[in-house]
Amino acid sequence: MNQTYPSRPQYQTRSHPRGTAQEGILPTMLFFPISVFYCELIARLFTFGMPTFGQLMLILLTSVTTGFFMSFVLSLIRSRTAVTAVTVSVSSVISVVCASQVVYHKIFGSYYNWGDIGMAGEAATNFFGMLWGGIRDSLIPILLLFLPLIIRLLARKRFSFCRTKRMSYMFSLMLLSITSLFFILFSFGACMDRSYDGTLYSYLFPDSGNTYMNFGILTGSRLNIEQLLFGKREGGLYLPPVDTVDPDQIFRPDGTTGTTEDPGTSGGEGTTKPPEPPKVYGDNVLEIDFDTLIANEKNSNIKKLHEYFKNVTPTKQNEYTGMFEGKNLIFLTLEGFSSNVISPELTPTLYKMSTEGFVFKNYYCSVWAGSTLTGEYANLSGNMYMTTGCLRGNGAKNVQPLALGNQFKALGYKTMYFHGHTYSYYGRNEWVPNFGYDEYYGIGNGLENFKDAEGNTIVNKWPNSDHEVAKVTINQFIGDAPFHIYYMSISGHANYNFLGGNKMSSKHKAEVQNLPYKYTASKAYVASQLEVELMVRELIDQLDAAGILDDTVFVLAPDHFPYGINDDAGEGYTKEEALADLYGIPADDIYHNLDLYRNSLIIWSSGMEEPVIVDTPCSAVDILPTVSNLFGLPYDSRLMTGVDVLSGAEPFVILKGLNDGNARCWVTKYGSYVPQKGFTPAAGFTATEDAIKSYVTAMNNLLKVKINYADAIVNYNYYSYLTDYLK
Repeated sequence: MNQTYPSRPQYQTRSHPRGTAQEGILPTMLFFPISVFYCELIARLFTFGMPTFGQLMLILLTSVTTGFFMSFVLSLIRSRTAVTAVTVSVSSVISVVCASQVVYHKIFGSYYNWGDIGMAGEAATNFFGMLWGGIRDSLIPILLLFLPLIIRLLARKRFSFCRTKRMSYMFSLMLLSITSLFFILFSFGACMDRSYDGTLYSYLFPDSGNTYMNFGILTGSRLNIEQLLFGKREGGLYLPPVDTVDPDQIFRPDGTTGTTEDPGTSGGEGTTKPPEPPKVYGDNVLEIDFDTLIANEKNSNIKKLHEYFKNVTPTKQNEYTGMFEGKNLIFLTLEGFSSNVISPELTPTLYKMSTEGFVFKNYYCSVWAGSTLTGEYANLSGNMYMTTGCLRGNGAKNVQPLALGNQFKALGYKTMYFHGHTYSYYGRNEWVPNFGYDEYYGIGNGLENFKDAEGNTIVNKWPNSDHEVAKVTINQFIGDAPFHIYYMSISGHANYNFLGGNKMSSKHKAEVQNLPYKYTASKAYVASQLEVELMVRELIDQLDAAGILDDTVFVLAPDHFPYGINDDAGEGYTKEEALADLYGIPADDIYHNLDLYRNSLIIWSSGMEEPVIVDTPCSAVDILPTVSNLFGLPYDSRLMTGVDVLSGAEPFVILKGLNDGNARCWVTKYGSYVPQKGFTPAAGFTATEDAIKSYVTAMNNLLKVKINYADAIVNYNYYSYLTDYLK
């Protein structure tokens, strides 16, 4: 018997029942936490290498927190199309930001600060060859950084959210974000290594490289942008404790051929001067009533600055005080210069000046933020700063009464600044007048119209000729003594090849072909710097013909070493190998070899009867106080990071190495310290392991103090609070 069964009711099928999570929720929820950490890790590995365990944990946790917060925002969007658009857009931004930091690091050896974006744009248009070289050498990490975006585009159907009843899911994401954030806060002390500074998150210092190193690119960028938009977070100046140590009680003679005497200055060929009757010298200070300033100051940070500078030990006037008083001064900051260029055969003028004037045997040149601006700022101000904000923006509004331009202008000198590149590049048209230069000329505001004795103007090329700049500018001041003239050179700028990357290299190609270098970049670099030889020789010849050479002093200092050197000739060697070729040091771990940062400082006058040998370690921040003392200028030695090298005080050389993250190296007469290598005593000194450890701890704390207060001079426009005393 056939049994009839009722037909099944026909239900309308739904691919995703109302109120349940779609299959794509989990991929979408985890996409940003995973991709953010992935991009952070790839960027870090291809820049500063593997982070420490503490840094890795912080980067992981900040990435997870950031990623889950992004997922929470996505969960509020009801449209699948909108979710896809937002996810792709945000992922693209993350990849671009991380990739741009990798490229910037490839060129400059550091992460960029968001306040330097304008400078980066200028560099991209003016130095396209360097930019392209950085991109070319970073293709692998760039492709890896865009991999999450590619995956998201290819697997777009697996990423979605259900459109209703998502509150539990949204709150789960919020809980994950909050949990991660609090885990970060409670894990600071547990997971960070000893190099971590707990103020880096709550109070962002200008050296944002530290923040990027500890928290990752995205968190560092967020804090950096927040700082630019809303100012620094409250928290005051960070002042670590300073352990008082007496190095003379720590170090003792080790029986080697080194010397334990004060390696300061000597005359003639380096022989020690015979003892002279002791003479009492006064301090190089101005009459600043710090007690009144402290009593009347309501701003706690400014008061702390007053208290700090009041207690800095001033340097003494000395036998060289006023040695050049009343003379003219020509100061040259040399683009990418290295003392390896100097030789009696190739650069006889520079060789003469470097051996017959003040001969600085242990001069070091830091890269700071890997920029001409930070190197130039150190030369001009006697202080260091970790981003180009020292001159871009702040340079135009902050007072600089101790700068040589302002000091000489106050004495009635003619002050002029010349630069053979675009006049507005790096904002020079805005900040140069603030350093005391009444007239500033570059290409675009008059320099291109100046003519030399034969009626020739500067021939526009990349880069322009420093020699031509000297020829067309000498008549602008040679008849107006007394004068202080400043030149920022340009001919020695990367790229270094004979293919058109640097026209000055091509100009002098024949002169360097027989140099004992393996690589084209090394020879091309030296060729480009031969324009400095011609420039200085031209100035000396013209001054001599005018009868005022003996009345003129020259100061020549680099802005940084030639970190732009690279394989621009397509020969397949690395930047490290090219630097090793040029400097004659091993390519392995070259950025932690302090010989890479040794350079030349020239202070010379034809009227000097004999050279003065200076063995004391010193750096760019010591130039301004040393020159101020030599000219007998009234200045306050307490207000600069650097010291007068000739005063008997012991300079503390602080170095920011290339590709070195947040590490800080330093050099004193007792030895040198590189975080990755430890302390190396100088020849002639030895100490116990415990004594060296206490010395290193004390000097590292002193380093933090000096950097923080040098930063504060810029950040708070500190000299403006002393204008009544610094006139």
